[in-house]
Amino acid sequence: MYWFTYLSFAINLIVIRLMPKHLTNKEIYVSWAVIALINLSTDVTLSLYFRLYELNGGGVQLGVHFIELTLGASFGIIFLNFMPETMRSFFFYTAAWVLFSVLFEIVTVKVDFINYISWKWWYSIFYYFAAFFFLRWHLHFIRSY
Repeated sequence: MYWFTYLSFAINLIVIRLMPKHLTNKEIYVSWAVIALINLSTDVTLSLYFRLYELNGGGVQLGVHFIELTLGASFGIIFLNFMPETMRSFFFYTAAWVLFSVLFEIVTVKVDFINYISWKWWYSIFYYFAAFFFLRWHLHFIRSY
């Protein structure tokens, strides 16, 4: 259940530590907080309120909240760090990340971390595209000040 998500988070931390930084520490800090908050609020709303899916068996769990606050944010930092500036390159980059994200989500279903109730895997395609376009706007916004 948790092993896959914790292992993924540990790998992401290693990648973040070793990757050439194209983000400032402030951009990483602010982006991590924003992504974590959006991820947590989205999962609480869709999972606990609307009951579209369950995370690790459902209910409020500290381990699940830790993953919600860290795993998505760590992927988001990697995404932002290597994000291309041109819109054409960004579209292909985002499409690759959406594909990766959906495949990653399917693996989390297979290892019983996520249990779909009425959620369909392909709904996530739209969510991830929106999330990645938001991240592009977010980075532009914090860099404009």
